[in-house]
Amino acid sequence: MIYNSNMTAEQIIKESVAESKYYNQKARRDWVRRMLDYYGGNDTSAYIDRFFDSKAFQEIPCYNANFTRRFVNKMSRIYTVGANRNVSEQYNQLTIKKNARMKHIERMTRLIGTVATQVIYKEVNGMAYFDYRPVYYFDVHLDDAYTPNAIMYPLLMHPEDAMNTDKLEYAYWDESVHIHYDESGNVLDSYEHGYGVLPFLFTHREEQIDEFFVDGANDIVDCNEQVNIAMTEMQLGLRFQMFGQPFMTGVDSDKRIERAGSDQIIDLPEGATFDIVSPAGNLESVIENIKFQVDLVAQNNHLYVQFAQDGGETPSGIALKIKDLERFEDYQDDIDLWRLYEHELYYVEREIAAYNNINLPEKMRLDFNEPEYPKTVQDQILLDEHRLNHHMLDEVDLLIEYNKDLSRAEAEKIVEKNKIAMEDAHLQAMKGNTQQNQKEGDNYVQPEVKD
Repeated sequence: MIYNSNMTAEQIIKESVAESKYYNQKARRDWVRRMLDYYGGNDTSAYIDRFFDSKAFQEIPCYNANFTRRFVNKMSRIYTVGANRNVSEQYNQLTIKKNARMKHIERMTRLIGTVATQVIYKEVNGMAYFDYRPVYYFDVHLDDAYTPNAIMYPLLMHPEDAMNTDKLEYAYWDESVHIHYDESGNVLDSYEHGYGVLPFLFTHREEQIDEFFVDGANDIVDCNEQVNIAMTEMQLGLRFQMFGQPFMTGVDSDKRIERAGSDQIIDLPEGATFDIVSPAGNLESVIENIKFQVDLVAQNNHLYVQFAQDGGETPSGIALKIKDLERFEDYQDDIDLWRLYEHELYYVEREIAAYNNINLPEKMRLDFNEPEYPKTVQDQILLDEHRLNHHMLDEVDLLIEYNKDLSRAEAEKIVEKNKIAMEDAHLQAMKGNTQQNQKEGDNYVQPEVKD
């Protein structure tokens, strides 16, 4: 940037800082878009086209493998089977979408590093509930290096509508005010929301170190890009090996040579030669290199991969748990972090509910459901009997555990009905046994005893 000689030092500093912030914001937005593209598998060829700009390298499309989504989803275990929040029946109705939304938010936090989630109060057909809208790219105003007091972010502008030519629009939120404005800074709408809190939760992949934003799954996305490049190169090499590179000697260079197919004859002048050579290359070594890269990034994230040709026996539940020990330790560490986020989110929910004349308890009891490793039917039966015999749960709890769609009242009716049916069957069995014994007694013949 060129500065005017009439500018003061303060003006130069301000413009320099503003320009630096602009480039930083643009770089972060481009980075977020790249992470989302690799997670969704959308147009990832745009990121490797520059490595194949030669005409000879454009004979095949760029390869598009997508294991970023699988790795990120596999690492996100906190909400795999949801969480139990013991607050009130009214709160359960308000948060009917929470587990599903939090599962997605955890995955995006793993991918991007830092995600802002807006808490929205809605009423549809007389039913009130909270919805949770993640925001991936945003700017914040900070009280300190780690605590935001306001947020600004671009709004979605319906890109699928070809007739939409409106200007880009943005939103601003703080503890008291919401402002809706366009790309020129013109305020389109403004009002006091009355919540008394910033209606957003900020989740981070791990604890912040030296800035507000936290890095995401850079290693996984970079590895995905390297694999796409290597696979594209391998496909090009395979094509050249199959068709080869034709060449001629002893031919006038000014004469136009057409590449002919197998059903055409090439007329060569006397003394000329025609041949085809194939480039050397070991496809097996390329494949092994790709497998090594994928396996290395998996190990660095406490994951393991098994390729189709590896084979092997299916491991037992205990073997899986031992193999998964490091990832289980990561899971225990993450629970502590997400427990803090859950309580921060509940505080925001409680304030928004109070604004809408809904009173929620001051505290929430929380229990994350741990993912279970496979058990045999016999092991599951023994575990259920152990928990029932030691009064860790009752039959109603056990039925709800196997069928989460049931309410407790419905489960109680089913258990009572089954008990009555079993008692009736037992009485019928007892009655049948009594009649059989009586019948056998009537037909009993005293054996004759001889002297």
